[in-house]
Amino acid sequence: MTWRAYLGKTMTGQVGPQLAAVSGSVDDVLNDVKKATVVATEASLDGVSREWWSVWAGCVLVSFEDWYQPETLIAACPISAPVKQDRKTETVTFDCSGVEALLDKRVVLDQDYRPGSEEKLRHSTIAWDGVSLGSIVGRVVEKAIRKRNGFLPIVIGPEEKARRQRTYEGWNLANNGAWKRIKEITEVIGGPDVAFRAEWANEEKTQFQWRLVTGTEAQPSIAQKVTPVWDATAARSPVAAISVTSSAEALANRVYCTGAGEGAGTAVRMAEAGTIPEWFPLLENVITDSDSENLDLLKQKAEAGVATQALDQISLSIFSDETAPIGSWHVGDLVEVVTRGWLEVPDGVHLLRIIAAKYNLDSNKVDVELQQDRLGAELAW
Repeated sequence: MTWRAYLGKTMTGQVGPQLAAVSGSVDDVLNDVKKATVVATEASLDGVSREWWSVWAGCVLVSFEDWYQPETLIAACPISAPVKQDRKTETVTFDCSGVEALLDKRVVLDQDYRPGSEEKLRHSTIAWDGVSLGSIVGRVVEKAIRKRNGFLPIVIGPEEKARRQRTYEGWNLANNGAWKRIKEITEVIGGPDVAFRAEWANEEKTQFQWRLVTGTEAQPSIAQKVTPVWDATAARSPVAAISVTSSAEALANRVYCTGAGEGAGTAVRMAEAGTIPEWFPLLENVITDSDSENLDLLKQKAEAGVATQALDQISLSIFSDETAPIGSWHVGDLVEVVTRGWLEVPDGVHLLRIIAAKYNLDSNKVDVELQQDRLGAELAW
């Protein structure tokens, strides 16, 4: 088992010197910003020019390799805070955030406006239709990186035709952050899962890139070639521990969503469960999207907020082995978890989706969070 950490350049994807890592972790959550922390020896930066470890310009790459998997990038995260130096321990700490955090600092506009073009910017509009929500995510990223000093080594796949549309007006700058718009797309009914997966860009491993992967209209979850089987009943199982947490906080059988406007002119849409048992009390919730005048979008957000079942979350500790090597599966993948004899989980085969993973650079064990796949049958834990 070998974890490695490298410095990289965010804009060019160039891989730089390897760090002498002492400890670290990577937190990967579905449809959210990745986080990474790496502690390395102070000597790791000897002779290394500052652009490699400057905030946002520099990037920390984390890879894993063992008997079952070649060296695979687990994360590539731009440095998002000044490097911390501890002279007593002779270490430096890199706090990093995924490329999603950098997109959060980009504004989606129809072109790259410069000072003096404010009036044209204010009247500009982006209007997209005829493609899937996943393809609209790709277009948002494309607009975000096609600016002066805006390039990022993100690979965007081909577009998918569909009857989706989005309109972004230039004057609405405060709400046109690229990552904000992407998050909105993931949160509507039928919205695709979205991930920026780090990978080597060449065989020599001197370049890296992020590959944008999204769900499709037919399958909102991200496609995968193989569904792993994690058999907790096997004599040599990768599953070290299982626990279940249930939460009823999100329960709501009627949801209101308010949009732009003031007073009686405020845009409002609502949604409710098709049936509510007569013995079950009414639970209502209100969602606010103060920048949106799109009534269809408000309705979709209200529909997405309706929840009639408590949310069960399954926590596993997974060791890297031949059946589940680190790097062979991703957050967002479906897995079949086979259980027997666990107090909190019924016996049988359960199809679950990975929604989060926490990696530690001193172990081949990963803490994984899973939920029942939203397109599957409901489970009763």
